[in-house]
Amino acid sequence: MMKSLYQKNPQTILKMSVVPKNSNNEIEYRWNNEFLIEKGHHIQLTKLNEYECLSCKKIIPKYFGGYCYVCNLKKASADFCMLDPSLCHYSKGTCREPQWADNFCFSPHYVYLAFTDKFKVGITRKNQIPTRWCDQGATMAAILCQVNSRYLSGLLEKKLTKILADKSHWINMLKMGNCRPTQKDFSEKFYEVQNYLNEIQKEFQFDKVFFPEHLKNLNQNLPFQQYLEPEIYELNYQMPNEMNKIKSKNLSKHDVIEGEIIGMKGQYLFIDDFVTNIRSHEGYRVSVNFWRQKIDPVL
Repeated sequence: MMKSLYQKNPQTILKMSVVPKNSNNEIEYRWNNEFLIEKGHHIQLTKLNEYECLSCKKIIPKYFGGYCYVCNLKKASADFCMLDPSLCHYSKGTCREPQWADNFCFSPHYVYLAFTDKFKVGITRKNQIPTRWCDQGATMAAILCQVNSRYLSGLLEKKLTKILADKSHWINMLKMGNCRPTQKDFSEKFYEVQNYLNEIQKEFQFDKVFFPEHLKNLNQNLPFQQYLEPEIYELNYQMPNEMNKIKSKNLSKHDVIEGEIIGMKGQYLFIDDFVTNIRSHEGYRVSVNFWRQKIDPVL
């Protein structure tokens, strides 16, 4: 027997909302910002062979990275510089949506050090801490510096890739579970990276990096503010009791994803003997059902 807990048909998949929920910083997951997901829940996702553009919300038969064909060509959020901010072309007058970029790109951003399956560098908007780290499955993280634009954060990130990775391997990240360096080891890496940032400062004129003239009087943030001491965050995930060989399933190859949720990390759900990345399904239209198996009492 089953007791339905949450059911929607149709529904557009969004990335899971994630937030540390207690003094242990264990991550709490919510489905489409509505339903609290717990280990032991059963889930069934049935694809409806249609998608919702994440920008214009139009229902479409085919999508391109979460967007309809028109938005994929016209929206700044779908441009190549979203993947590599160091390639920002706003200063050339070719930004697809300058007003959108004024608010999104030319606002405070952090450059950070994190541990996922390895030490890595990353960037995020100021209001996305610690969400960004939770999404990536980081078990430990600290802010390296704050800058005044996405473009500058991208330039620094690219320079730091000479000594740090900027990507995680998803299988290794999942296998890592809640493992992390010691506070001492993480702090040593933090100071090593800060020393490298000090060298970058000697050759880098932060106040000369492009920033729109019409925003300069409105922005009170310094171009570059370094965090000299680490404020280390530790994050814990609801992992499976046992972890076998990791294999993935997705709705591009399967009509239905179904099973018992036995763990959660990053944007992945561990379901029975496989994992699925919920964020990679953003925009999919599905029938969704969560339930808990009802155990009949022993007479």
